[in-house]
Amino acid sequence: MSPPRGYDPKPPTGKPAGGKRAPKFSGPATTLTYKIQTAIVAELRQGSTKRMAAALAGTTEARLQNWLRRGREAIESGKRSRYTEFVVEVERAQAEFQKSRVKDALDSISDKTMDGRGARWFLAVTAPKDFTIPREPAAPAGNAHGPLFEVITPDEARAKLDEKLATFIAKHLKAQAAKDVPPEPALEDGDGD
Repeated sequence: MSPPRGYDPKPPTGKPAGGKRAPKFSGPATTLTYKIQTAIVAELRQGSTKRMAAALAGTTEARLQNWLRRGREAIESGKRSRYTEFVVEVERAQAEFQKSRVKDALDSISDKTMDGRGARWFLAVTAPKDFTIPREPAAPAGNAHGPLFEVITPDEARAKLDEKLATFIAKHLKAQAAKDVPPEPALEDGDGD
């Protein structure tokens, strides 16, 4: 990792004029120091989350996200600053850790004594776009009888209800007619007994 921009191993002798920062800088000095930057990157390289890395480096996740945002904005505008270098280092550290998990998963394929499910799960959770198979859309509900719900107008609903009611009444009347028919008398034998 390169030292932060503007780092000079030989500090200028004497005090700055009036004990203030140079006039070309506006606003307060950044809290992103080389020590914090290296601590965060080292933790991310070992697999820590951004929140954990920030806490272990002595800062907050919100401040870390702010530094990353400023770095991405500077990259988009074509500028180079301490923040752009920080973004590059953070992304490199995360990629190195992810690569080590990919290596573990691949090693577990060839070495049957190794269980690679943890590495594969971690990759699927942390980078789902890269390490999961897109799911196919679920089959429509309704058990092949059509959709469960349809969007219809009130007139269409009334027509369907009338049609279903007419079908039901016709089936019901047919079943009733079959029940009400008297059974045919049994044929008697010619014996008369």
